[in-house]
Amino acid sequence: MCIRDSDMGLRPGFPAEVHGWRAAGMTRVYGRDDVFEYMNGAGELYLAYDFQRVFVQDYGRADGPRIVAEAYEMASSEDAWGVFTHDPEGEDVGVGQGNAYAVGLLRLWQGRWFFRILAESDTPAAKAAVVSLARVLAGPIPEGPRATLPDRLPPENLEPASVRYFHTQVSLNSLYYLADGNVLGLSPATEAVLGVYRPKGERITFLLVRYPDSRRAKEACREFDRVYLEREVAAEWPLRIEAIEGGRHVGALVKGEFLALVFDARSRAACEGLLREAGRRL
Repeated sequence: MCIRDSDMGLRPGFPAEVHGWRAAGMTRVYGRDDVFEYMNGAGELYLAYDFQRVFVQDYGRADGPRIVAEAYEMASSEDAWGVFTHDPEGEDVGVGQGNAYAVGLLRLWQGRWFFRILAESDTPAAKAAVVSLARVLAGPIPEGPRATLPDRLPPENLEPASVRYFHTQVSLNSLYYLADGNVLGLSPATEAVLGVYRPKGERITFLLVRYPDSRRAKEACREFDRVYLEREVAAEWPLRIEAIEGGRHVGALVKGEFLALVFDARSRAACEGLLREAGRRL
């Protein structure tokens, strides 16, 4: 459950005991200013999604592994879902709006909360405790919306598990490296979604970015040309495709406030087809 704290607002209600595992010590709380004291460089991922606070509670049992439960409060449900999309693969254990369990770790999205619950050894008893703990924590939280930008992705040949939603260069760097620096002008004010397509045996990476306005979308595409392709494009262009080394193709489409980019396409036809279908959905 979530309980009211007069100083801190809503906070998760960690149970005192679950399946014989008892809470050990006080709940620790880390905010934007001191999150790196808890997780070192990994805090960048959460800060990129407008992270607010993380609550951490340890659990122990004499004959079982240590369990650590982390409850991340994000500013919005869309961003909590975005964090979940960074690693959504695993067994569905039927809790929350989205979950994935693998090797003792349960990742869970519910409303504007993201939970990460880890058993240091993946035993059947520990798994049952992790899932039960997740139900207690997430159950009372109202559902929230996920981001709508992924709905713009063409569905044909898309690997659903590959979809990643994010805002900033920090997140893009962890997913697909383009170049040093913020070539696309990503910021908390932008939305981006990345997905993998597999048409006829190919593996194509597709990136869609929504900017606050069309001017910034065009500026980002020009900078992409200059830095990534190392060439200038003088004319306005709605859609274009360039052949690069290794027999691959890169494509770009600017439409309103949207910039769509295709990478790693072996055939020009596949690259163009994906961009044209994306244009119809924008």
